[in-house]
Amino acid sequence: MSRTRTAASETQDSMESEERVDLDGEETLEEEVEYEEVEEEEEIEEIVEEIEEEVEEEEEEDDAAAMEEEEEKKRHDELLSLPPHGSEVYLGGIPTDASEGDLKGFCESIGQVTEVRIMREKESGDGKGYAFVTFRNKDLASEAIENLNNTEFKGKRIKCSTTQAKHRLFLGNVPRNWTESDIKKTANGIGPGVQIVELPKDPQNMGRNRGFAFIEYYNHACAEYSKQKMSNPSFKLDDNAPTVSWAESRSGGDSSASQVKALYIKNLPRDITQERLKALFEHHGKILKVVIPPAKPGKEDSRYGFVHYADRTSVMRALKNTERYEIDGHMLDCTLAKPQADQKANTTTVQNMQKSQLQPNYPPLLSYGMAPSPFGALGGFGASAYSQPLMHAGGHAAGGMSMMPIMLPDGRIGYVLQQPGLAAMPQPPPRPSPPYRGGGSSSSSKRSSDNGRGRSRYNPY
Repeated sequence: MSRTRTAASETQDSMESEERVDLDGEETLEEEVEYEEVEEEEEIEEIVEEIEEEVEEEEEEDDAAAMEEEEEKKRHDELLSLPPHGSEVYLGGIPTDASEGDLKGFCESIGQVTEVRIMREKESGDGKGYAFVTFRNKDLASEAIENLNNTEFKGKRIKCSTTQAKHRLFLGNVPRNWTESDIKKTANGIGPGVQIVELPKDPQNMGRNRGFAFIEYYNHACAEYSKQKMSNPSFKLDDNAPTVSWAESRSGGDSSASQVKALYIKNLPRDITQERLKALFEHHGKILKVVIPPAKPGKEDSRYGFVHYADRTSVMRALKNTERYEIDGHMLDCTLAKPQADQKANTTTVQNMQKSQLQPNYPPLLSYGMAPSPFGALGGFGASAYSQPLMHAGGHAAGGMSMMPIMLPDGRIGYVLQQPGLAAMPQPPPRPSPPYRGGGSSSSSKRSSDNGRGRSRYNPY
C-alpha cells in the first residue's frame, strides 16, 4: 500500500515538474521574443537616425555649396564691375605732400575716377613723387593722357602716361588634343572676364596644339583671381597638372607691344586696293585705316600692307588660327605689326653691326718677339696678362727654342731666345739710365741720375 502511494506521489511530482518546465520554457521563449523585438526596434531607430543624419549633412553641404556659389558669383560681379584693362594712367613728378583727395580732384576734371594710389615710403610715409590713377573706362584714360600731360599740379609740372597692368596668363602643359573651346570652357569655370584665348597650333600637325595657351582677361583683377584658382594643386587639365604664370609680351616685357592694334599682311596680289583689303577684314571690328605701301621694283607680285583697328580685341580676333584669308589665289600671311620702338631698336642694331664691320678692332701692333709674358701686360709687373702672339724675325725659331721676355732696367720689355724649361736669365739690378745728351723734353732729362758717367745702356743681347 505504501509503495502504491509512493509511486503515485512520484508520478504527481514528475507531472508538476514537467508543468513547471513547460511554464518556464514558455516564459523564457516569450522573454526572448520580446528581447528580439526590442533589438529590432532599436536597430530600426538607429538606421532611421543615421538616414536622418545623412540627409541633414547632405542638406548642410548643399546649403554650404549654394552659399559658396552665391558668394563666388558676387565676387565675380565685383571683379567685372571694376574698370577694364587700360583704364589706369601713371602720374609722375607730383609733389611729395600731395594727398589722394588732391590728386582725385585734379583728375576728376577729365571724368570719373575709381581709384587713386600714391606710392609712399614704407618708413616715413612720404610720397615718392608718382601715383597711379584709375578711370572708369579706357576712353577717359586716353583723354587724361592727352590733357594732363605736361600740366601743372600744385606748382609742379607732371607727366601723364599709360601704365599696363598685366591681364594675360600663360597656361602650360595643356593636353595636345585640346581646342580653344576646351580652354575657354575651363577658364570660364574658374573665373570671370575671359575675353581671348590663344592656342598655337603645331606646325607639323595642325590638328594638335603646341602644349601651351594664352588667356586674356577683362582686367587685371579677373586675371589675378583666375591665376590664384589655377595655381591650386587640385586644378587639372584632364590628367595634366598645368603651369600658370603671367604672360610676357613678345617684345621682352615692353608695354608698347601690348598696345599694337595693327595687322601686318604679306603676299598681297599686284592689283590690291585699300577697299578690297578693308572689305576682307572689317568683319572683325572697326577699321581706322588701311595702308598699302608702293611696290618695290621686282616685287610687284608680292606686296604687303597694314590694317589698323580701333581696338586690340579686333586684331587678336583677326589673328585666330581658324582664320584663313585669300585674295585672287594668294594666301595671305598675317601677323601682329611691330611697335615703332622695336623698329627703331632693330634699325639701331643694324647700324651698329655695319659700323663694327667697317671699323674692326685690330690688335695692337707688337714689336719683335712678343710672347705671353709672366710679368703681365705691357707697362710693368702685376698688370693683367696680355695674350701676345709669338713673333720673331729672320724666319722660324730654332727647334726647341722660344723667345722669352725679360724686363729691361729702364722698364721696357726685351726678349731673348731660350730653351723652354731652363732657368730664366738672371736680371741685373736696375741701373739708372745715362743722361740724354740730345735736345729733348724735360721728362727725358729727369731719367738721368746723379752718378751717370756716360755708361752705356745695359744690352741683354
